[in-house]
Amino acid sequence: MRVRFSLIPVVIATAFAAAGCTPGATEPSPTAPPTSAASSTSPASPSPAPSTEAERATSSATELVHEYYRTTDAVAADPARLEPLESVATSAELLRLQNTFKPWADDGWHQTGNVQVVKLVTQSVSLDNSDPDAGVIPTVQVEVCYDVSDVDVVDRAGASQVTANRSERGWERLWVSNPDYDDDPSSGWRVADRKTLEREPCAAD
Repeated sequence: MRVRFSLIPVVIATAFAAAGCTPGATEPSPTAPPTSAASSTSPASPSPAPSTEAERATSSATELVHEYYRTTDAVAADPARLEPLESVATSAELLRLQNTFKPWADDGWHQTGNVQVVKLVTQSVSLDNSDPDAGVIPTVQVEVCYDVSDVDVVDRAGASQVTANRSERGWERLWVSNPDYDDDPSSGWRVADRKTLEREPCAAD
């Protein structure tokens, strides 16, 4: 069995566990001080519309994170179709996803079930867009607690590639950036990088 690089939490908890490896990404250097304090979101009653620029950026980035998980679930279920990844990821994360799913398609692997976002916490917001060519672009840093108890990764014969002792919940940090912020401040957000966090998983509901 060839080692698979991580993609979304399902692969962190499944394909990488099957290969006996621990995924991770190099944390980018900070580009500017954050403009907002940490906040958290979870299923709840509708909240007031965001009023400040930082709040609007946080709202847009949070929506993108949820779409990221939905899209990567869909691609993991049919890894021959990589094009949708470009709508939710960019930079190092897009390359990481593409390099994960192409071998899946070649070997006949696919995912069943979906990743559940249990908790999402916004850690920082930087709207500095002073030097896009140098990577200084608006970025929202979020941390996600995910649940993969409903997820399996199977080969062409239907055999599970998941180790029996995998953790069904865990945390990861995502850097959500918008290189086109000046022209498209709402829908230009993409996950640019991601890192698995070593911490206690969030509690079950």
